[in-house]
Amino acid sequence: MSVRIVRTRNGEDIICDLFEVTTKDDPSKAVAFQLNNPYTVWLQGQKTEEPQVLVEDDAGDIVSKIKDPDIYFQPWIPLSSNKQILLKIEEVITAYETYPEVIDKYNKLVEAENGGESNKTPAVATAE
Repeated sequence: MSVRIVRTRNGEDIICDLFEVTTKDDPSKAVAFQLNNPYTVWLQGQKTEEPQVLVEDDAGDIVSKIKDPDIYFQPWIPLSSNKQILLKIEEVITAYETYPEVIDKYNKLVEAENGGESNKTPAVATAE
């Protein structure tokens, strides 16, 4: 499994099991990404004295310290019956690894959503 957070051009952060999609004609060139079990992910937390995450208000004036922020997940495309979504490679700004705690929460969510089964998906996707 390759759990990553994908930042899209419109600023969304999507946590998913991520695979590159290639074509049979050129298997070395990625043309899209396959996002398996994608969820929008974001942080919210309470202000404390010990910093872990620093945030500023909408005006950019006040910097607040957040300790132990709450991590929220929401299905990325909630009306899709398919849990494997293709995303054009041009729509992705970056894909990055996150903290083990975030991955653990995501894996528990996916397991619960799949009726207790782990996230089983193909290792490589190929477009026709």
